[in-house]
Amino acid sequence: MNELRTRTRRGAFTLVELLVVIAIIGILVGLLLPAVQAAREAARRTQCQNNLKQMGLATLNFESARGFLPQGPLDGDPEAITTSGSPNPAGYNYPSGTTCCRAATRRGWNHFYHILPYLEQEAVYDLGSDAPPYWPNAQNNAGEDDVAAAALSVYHCPTRRAPTLYNNGRIARHDYAGCAGFFQGALIEGTNLIPAPPLGLAPERNIRTEPNWGNVPKKRGAIVWPGYGAKRIIAEFRDGTSNSIVMAEKCLPEQVQGTDGGDNERWNNSGWDVDSIRYHFVPEQDSKASPYKPGTATSTAWRRNFGSSHPGGVNGVRGDGSVALYTFTVDPLVWMRLCVIDDGQAVDLSGL
Repeated sequence: MNELRTRTRRGAFTLVELLVVIAIIGILVGLLLPAVQAAREAARRTQCQNNLKQMGLATLNFESARGFLPQGPLDGDPEAITTSGSPNPAGYNYPSGTTCCRAATRRGWNHFYHILPYLEQEAVYDLGSDAPPYWPNAQNNAGEDDVAAAALSVYHCPTRRAPTLYNNGRIARHDYAGCAGFFQGALIEGTNLIPAPPLGLAPERNIRTEPNWGNVPKKRGAIVWPGYGAKRIIAEFRDGTSNSIVMAEKCLPEQVQGTDGGDNERWNNSGWDVDSIRYHFVPEQDSKASPYKPGTATSTAWRRNFGSSHPGGVNGVRGDGSVALYTFTVDPLVWMRLCVIDDGQAVDLSGL
């Protein structure tokens, strides 16, 4: 009997032993958790790179079929009409006007829409139609809202957000932007954040004026404003397709997802706007970017740079279809040269 009691007492944990075990488990969990989080982020980053890889290949297949890269978006339409059929010049009054922020019909929708057939998304592409270019807006003209309601995973970075519908669950956004080359003016509209030359150029010019249509010689981007018929061809990549960014992730602070100046329009039809195009300014991590216009606590920021929610850098796809992660410490001059397709300057890969 005494032997049995002794064995029973020895088989139980004391309170001190239990606390030690709990402490050890806590330490192990604390050590493992960062590794688990890092592994999950690595998987999300890989998926984001795969998204861009698909977009890059779709862009090249589009070019093979059409002879030029997918063009950037329009605001209004060169043949804009009223719903009664009368010509409406107010629907296409560039470069001095303020037509914004959507195309009047699907021929002016953005590059992300036009590559859909090459992403095996023909069903979503076919939700759009060649409707008359009504201006002002006719509700759901050309099926723009039907297309916008398709929240495609390929256009969403899993580190930032799952495919999401905004505007009362009706309209999706996207997490990527085409590269329009060099921007004349400020990093954020309405500020004095203009880098010194050669990284910047004053005075400020509106995004919808000629210097920022992506087609100024030696400042060109892969995505071009098509309003006067401009089409980007492979031969214009004078710096080499492997040294030229075509699309990358756009900077978007978490607090303003769905409302930021670069995240407040239909994913397919935002006009020539920072929703779907960005420029040469050095990329920023979302968590370190100002959610609002600098100097204010609520004013919307129209930011013109790339960026991401990844801790390490921003993913981008080049003209040859290759994808890379560029650190947030990338040399600004090297990044600018990657964003411009025809400046004739060598890209110093050590600056990446």
